[in-house]
Amino acid sequence: MFARRPPDNDYLRSQATTAIALAADTAARDLAARIVEASDDHRERRTLAQRLVDQLNAEFGLPPCGVVVADRAQVHEHDGRRLQSKTYGYYRCSLRGGAVNGARIRIYHRTAVRQQVISSKVFLNTVLHEWTHHYDFAALGLGRSPHTAGFYARLRSLAEALRVAFVLPPEPEPASTGPSVADIFRR
Repeated sequence: MFARRPPDNDYLRSQATTAIALAADTAARDLAARIVEASDDHRERRTLAQRLVDQLNAEFGLPPCGVVVADRAQVHEHDGRRLQSKTYGYYRCSLRGGAVNGARIRIYHRTAVRQQVISSKVFLNTVLHEWTHHYDFAALGLGRSPHTAGFYARLRSLAEALRVAFVLPPEPEPASTGPSVADIFRR
């Protein structure tokens, strides 16, 4: 059948790094809160998102990363009956000599099917998600930025430091294992 490849170094480093250490008195916190309160205007959101990304980059000494907010529907796949997938946004950059160049975050401002403006929380979540990819390339020096448990832990630590963790999906509940076989026989 298919042989499973062992995880590469980028995957292992992504998995092992579980936090983004952000200063407690960060100016980025106010910008994140302003995005949540912003209007539905894509230009206002883009301006605030760019300021937030610039502030985070300054705090971590990272190279610039542009923000584009496309006032169009999310790229998606539909089978005629159901939505199969959608893209909220993406991060792109080039690596030259290990340095990040031409970094850009693109966010789709409208929902895939109904083409309604995305909520401010979804918008901010997408900005933080895509900036975490920028952090992975520029701060951690990864050659790729996989969606590992470590990636999502870094994203959550960033949102918590900015006091906007409420914009992220809730953490999954641990699976209830119920009583063990030994517990059952002890009764």
